[in-house]
Amino acid sequence: MKSISLIFLLGVILLFKPITLHAGELLISPVNIDIPPGERAALLKLQNNSNSPMKIQIRVRNWDNDKTKPKPKVIVSPASVNIFPGKQQVVRIVNTGPVSNIDKERLYRVFLDEIPDASSASDQGLLLQLRYALPLFIGGPDLSVSRTNNLIQLKSIWNRALSYSHNSLTNQITFKNQTNGHARISKLRFADENGKETFIFSGLLGYTPANSQHSFDIPSVALANTSILSAEINGVDVEIEAFRK
Repeated sequence: MKSISLIFLLGVILLFKPITLHAGELLISPVNIDIPPGERAALLKLQNNSNSPMKIQIRVRNWDNDKTKPKPKVIVSPASVNIFPGKQQVVRIVNTGPVSNIDKERLYRVFLDEIPDASSASDQGLLLQLRYALPLFIGGPDLSVSRTNNLIQLKSIWNRALSYSHNSLTNQITFKNQTNGHARISKLRFADENGKETFIFSGLLGYTPANSQHSFDIPSVALANTSILSAEINGVDVEIEAFRK
């Protein structure tokens, strides 16, 4: 199970890119919360690696944060925790809606808000509220290395079902996901005619939900419409071709 140390993050981190400032550390594991088909709950471990107590509030929201949609049928227990320095707290994320199944994936975000201690305010009275955002996947097919070790099959599926288009005028790249599960896109790169690879985005670019298209802003690159990209999709390295007509 992978974990990552997120250090004093400011604001809502929707693409889960860590920002490092000078403050305490919260160790979060896992950073991708998954409730596989047939299961009802997942565990989230929080460890305080700082020298001060932490108070964390945990909430679940819709993936797109659309407040007009029904609230997620997910509960968090406990929903608020106090973690002393060097200690760990385990939180249960429980699906109270339909039993997760392989045919339909439900996506949510889990927000962890660190409640600042009023006594720690600066001389100007400034209190910084920190927010961590983690993806929550319920159900859906086994399309990630966290669910299956069959890398050959994963490569084959994503190579057929994920494609892209590039708009050089707006510096946007659009991914088309034709599977019933999300695509986590990272380490995006392309090769020139000599085979030399150029990274477009070396970290996590973002997510394209099941059966959808999603556009991302990228740096200006000399990318032809016929170029074949490579990226890490849900933990497996895949070649991605341009949209098929």
